[in-house]
Amino acid sequence: MKSIFKKYYYSILHPDEFSKVSDFMADTQNESLISEWIKPLWEQELENENVDRPTNPELLSRIKEAIFLDKQKKANKKISLYSWSLRVAAVFIVALFISNVFFLHQSKKTILTRQMQTITTPYGAKTNYTLPDGSQVWLNSGSTFSYPSKFGRKRMVTLVGEAFFEVVKDSKPFIVSTKYGDVEVKGTSFNVKAYDDDNSFETTLVEGIVAFTAKNTKNEVTLKLGDQIINTSDGYEINRVETKYFTSWKDGKLIFNRESFPSFIKKLERWYNVKIEYTDPALNELWYTGTIEMESISEVMEMISKAAPVSYNFNSKTRVFTIKSK
Repeated sequence: MKSIFKKYYYSILHPDEFSKVSDFMADTQNESLISEWIKPLWEQELENENVDRPTNPELLSRIKEAIFLDKQKKANKKISLYSWSLRVAAVFIVALFISNVFFLHQSKKTILTRQMQTITTPYGAKTNYTLPDGSQVWLNSGSTFSYPSKFGRKRMVTLVGEAFFEVVKDSKPFIVSTKYGDVEVKGTSFNVKAYDDDNSFETTLVEGIVAFTAKNTKNEVTLKLGDQIINTSDGYEINRVETKYFTSWKDGKLIFNRESFPSFIKKLERWYNVKIEYTDPALNELWYTGTIEMESISEVMEMISKAAPVSYNFNSKTRVFTIKSK
């Protein structure tokens, strides 16, 4: 945790690590440890005489607001501040309140790291919420989504998993960052699938125009209505698709059209938060067409056993479904 906290101090924390730091600092039992870690970092910066100390009215305002809120919440608790410079005091308050962070480095540049919000949906759950700019996001099962409390010149968000976006039109570009690359828009509706556990990427455009740039490249690909870009063993390819098959999940149903059995099972596992196992490679040749909406997982398993030459059983102790060929 100490190494992660140091990365937070220098504004190089990865979005996936922010929740760990946030939870750690929210626990009052860790205040003395936080002070122990941050003090030598302050002293190191104070010894550097080459760092400018410009005034910052906006930061002062945020500091005063943070102090006021803290006094309201903890009327019986006093917070002792060391006689550090204004710049160091600002960093200390930021560490306690997880507010906007301003750091001055030897490069004499001011770096602003806005508070990151991270939302995670477990398997079997889905959620919908509104971003600071009014854009709508639907987050599918087993997904993690991070965004700043206030957008800057770019509306940059990070996704691991699957989400559907309805982006408000704005001069500021809206960028969805994934481990596969970035999807950039200015106002449109689209679906992005970028799970870690199945090594697959999809972006399906429902309305407007989006541009995709693969990781570590500068090659930008533009998608139009009905286009879907996916990753393949040879790179990426664009196909024309019926978008409802890739976006219906946000409306509470799964629509399949000749869905391969492995993909079908993976979606069921995420949708119902269950584990489904099978060992017969012949089952990989099966496919499924149909709609799942209000059915329970038991009903779905019965449906599979009637539609294909398979049987299944359920282990109540391990909560695992096992499918076998008949």
